[in-house]
Amino acid sequence: MITWSYGGGIQTVGMAAMIIKGILPPPDLIVLSDTGREVQSTFDYLDKIIQPALKEIGLQVEIVNKSDYATVDLWRNDDMLLPVFTGNGNGKLPTFCSNEWKQRVIRRYLKDIGVEDTDLWLGISTDEAERMKDSGLKWLRHQYPLIELVPTNRDGCYQHALDMGWPEPNKSRCWMCPNQSAFDWRRLKRRSNVEFEKACQLEQEIQSIDDDMYLHRLGIPLAQAVEQSEVQKDMFDNCDSGYCMT
Repeated sequence: MITWSYGGGIQTVGMAAMIIKGILPPPDLIVLSDTGREVQSTFDYLDKIIQPALKEIGLQVEIVNKSDYATVDLWRNDDMLLPVFTGNGNGKLPTFCSNEWKQRVIRRYLKDIGVEDTDLWLGISTDEAERMKDSGLKWLRHQYPLIELVPTNRDGCYQHALDMGWPEPNKSRCWMCPNQSAFDWRRLKRRSNVEFEKACQLEQEIQSIDDDMYLHRLGIPLAQAVEQSEVQKDMFDNCDSGYCMT
């Protein structure tokens, strides 16, 4: 059995195009873990482009609510799950959110519906091969079709989407993800100020518990950081779980 962990980003959209073209085999099950904080553009693209295209070949993305299967939200006891920046941007906490909100949610969902043995596709492309990880499980094995089956980089995935006549795909991510680049923060503010304001509000809620936690790598309040980052070099720290930003 093949289960595809649908991430919603450029690699994911490229994989959808490759499945429809017959370059990749159709998976038996497609699952998206909805964290409740995903940027709306991910779902807009899914609903308008991907779901109708997959429906034509008898496939559908199943959306699983994180709140139905996750056991923690932002905090696990006293540990913050987000990879926030500390010490004026000189430190950064580990990324636990992807594991708790996506990886474990998908595994619990699969067990819940009776899946006992499956390969799990993750959309990591050849230019990100260092993100590959073994699942550590016998019943669920990570597979990387963009590396192991049809070697393709991010640009190749992008081109497959354009070949279908689809709109330009965007990066998938949560609107408050600290792994966003300075460019992505500015674009979020420009394209979806409502989501940006939610991120600012969430940061304030976090700082009411620990005032040395910031969502932006500059280690200053988010609204201020986005203004100041106009003169900063853009960087991007990928989540290394394989379940996010693909």
